[in-house]
Amino acid sequence: MSETLNWTSYVDTDSSTEHDRLTLLQEVFDGASQELFDRVGVRPGWRCLEVGAGAGSVARILADRVGPANVVATDMSTALLEPLAASGVRVLRHDVTADDAPGEFDLIHSRLVLEHVARRDVAVRRMASWLAPGGVLLVESATPMPELSGDPVVGRALAAMAGHLGRSVGTDPRWARTLPLPLEEAGLVDCTAEGHVVPARGGSAFARWMIATHRLVEDDVVAEGAMSADEFAHAYRAYSDPAFVDYTWLTIRAVGYRAPR
Repeated sequence: MSETLNWTSYVDTDSSTEHDRLTLLQEVFDGASQELFDRVGVRPGWRCLEVGAGAGSVARILADRVGPANVVATDMSTALLEPLAASGVRVLRHDVTADDAPGEFDLIHSRLVLEHVARRDVAVRRMASWLAPGGVLLVESATPMPELSGDPVVGRALAAMAGHLGRSVGTDPRWARTLPLPLEEAGLVDCTAEGHVVPARGGSAFARWMIATHRLVEDDVVAEGAMSADEFAHAYRAYSDPAFVDYTWLTIRAVGYRAPR
């Protein structure tokens, strides 16, 4: 049974609204992912797997570097990945915790996915086993820090969002803070991790992505009584105001290698 829990049932992943949210995510985080690829030396001919490919930008970046035929892009919903398939990338509907290995790879990458997967440590172990000797696993995972918000209402909205996703989807907002331990426990070597904080400047792509992500849960959170609609509106005004800056979103990027034979 699929263990990549309820994200695709909780969110309409084929909708234009979700496409727009993922487009903002790509604008914010693609640069950091490319820096990781530079660091590990991704080069033509590498066999690459993108787990949880979303709207496809990272798989497209990899295809430009290694050739489309060398890239596999997987997700639980692949409707937004059709342009990739047309370009020669192999696109698969695939559950990283349950489905057969989609191949052997020199690079496996996953971004802002594993924190939403119920059996995330199983997923890491499986991905590690799909690496060729000397291959590298890159995991980018997020952990919100609402306690650091300069606006208490904005902080409560972020905490309410994280709490609701934990109850409804199985998200663990603190799992990223254990990296790189899950990579080491999966048998990988030379594991490292680092944190990167993106400022939520009002009106920026990141702030607009935060609004769009809060809107995913707003109705349910209000119905539960955890936040009011007025409080969400206050948070959205803050995220729209260029005079507002907040540092409450930590992305942890972990790297681990399969030992060469």
